[in-house]
Amino acid sequence: MDRAESSRNTIAGTQQTTKRFQVLRACQRCKSLRRGCDEHRPCQRCTRAGLQEQCIASSAPQWNAGFLHEPAHVQRRVGQLSQTPMVDACMQLFFQLFYPTIPILTPEFVNRLRVAAASPQNERDLEACSVLVAVCAHVLLHVDLAGNPLPSSPTMLPDETVITGKSLLDAVLEAHRAVHWHSAPSLHRCLIVFFLYTCQVRLAHHSQAFLLIREATSLWSLLDDKRVDCNSSEPLLDRLFWVLLISERSHAIRYDRSITLHITSRSPDIDVHDTSLTGFMCLAGLFRPIGSAFIAIKNGEVDMSAASPRLLDDAERAIHMAIPQRAVLRDVQKANLRITSLWLRVIIWQLRLRLGYLSETSIHHNHTYRYPLEIGKELMLSTRDLPIGSMHVHGIGLTEKLFDIGSAVVDVFARIPPAPSASDPATTQGLPEEGFLYIRHLIAQLPGGSAVYNELLEKHMNQALPDTRLHEFFAPYTPS
Repeated sequence: MDRAESSRNTIAGTQQTTKRFQVLRACQRCKSLRRGCDEHRPCQRCTRAGLQEQCIASSAPQWNAGFLHEPAHVQRRVGQLSQTPMVDACMQLFFQLFYPTIPILTPEFVNRLRVAAASPQNERDLEACSVLVAVCAHVLLHVDLAGNPLPSSPTMLPDETVITGKSLLDAVLEAHRAVHWHSAPSLHRCLIVFFLYTCQVRLAHHSQAFLLIREATSLWSLLDDKRVDCNSSEPLLDRLFWVLLISERSHAIRYDRSITLHITSRSPDIDVHDTSLTGFMCLAGLFRPIGSAFIAIKNGEVDMSAASPRLLDDAERAIHMAIPQRAVLRDVQKANLRITSLWLRVIIWQLRLRLGYLSETSIHHNHTYRYPLEIGKELMLSTRDLPIGSMHVHGIGLTEKLFDIGSAVVDVFARIPPAPSASDPATTQGLPEEGFLYIRHLIAQLPGGSAVYNELLEKHMNQALPDTRLHEFFAPYTPS
């Protein structure tokens, strides 16, 4: 061995022995002192100084720092958040606004969560803390506080609410990655993941939302397998099946995904004797016919042997029958059911168009090229008396459905001659143009509408419609 190589080995050995161990994130005290820290919490430096309580995480953490090094701090943070007065206010709003659509909590179940979160002793109690905080994040991100003020903070501004909701979401995400990911499947964990999914949907984080809905459906399936083995029953788990099924199928239609939950003879039933679940049963009925064969057609899968007119006809017939005319529904349910039903009918129309099943001479309106114009007018007539708040609470998902309906109407406008009287303001009552203007008016008021979807719809109009007709659609909507 020559002298140069020996010198390099000596230097390498010295560097290896003197290299200092580094952690991803020092505690706040060590960081301010510019001193070395370690991965334990409390760290040895704070322990020797008798300042264990000051050994807290520094600001601006990396997402995986808590996962690797600070589960105790993450648990403590979520536990503290679950004891704030905001929880009571958010729970009141959940049962007032969201329970009719996602009835996966009950007051009794929330009380049990509050008791467990008051003095967490084990992993299940910590999960209870995360469920409470996740529900609060969902409520704060979805509620328009201008119209639905929190009982404990009636002057809180919408911007402050969104910031608080995002902060709570970050806390639950960190806890989920650090602690709950390693826990056994449980109802608590499944609820946590579902509310994380709804928050990511509200923020238009579609990739994260897709991962979370997949995780939630997988957790439910594992829980159901265990429940069958034990011959046990859990009503909230039964309802959660339908909430996940509705969410997954809606997401699959919007983003060309496959589905994992299927309706079988083992699938749980919804309690028909519980009148508070009437609207929920109607919503489940809308998505019952959206099975694997339907999704295969929608996604254009290679094996499309089931792509027959009858399958689409049967699905649309089931959608028509899903909402009984005499059903007693709240405004928040009417808004979601009516818009979702019309959206699904537009999706079926688009599939018929793609497969060549439409004809201008058909005696059935839903088999003609002009059908979306009728849907636009029906949407206006069936929702114009509903308060905008009843639509707002459903989040960006409802905005996306209105965008899809509006886009289909634009596609029809691009292929048919304008109505003879469309330029006369006195004779526009009930014309297709009025229905389209109404859709644009709604989109502009709903989450993500003015920032994203109104601009996308305008871009679609510019591409599809001649310049000479654009002025008819840019005029502001004025209710009759």
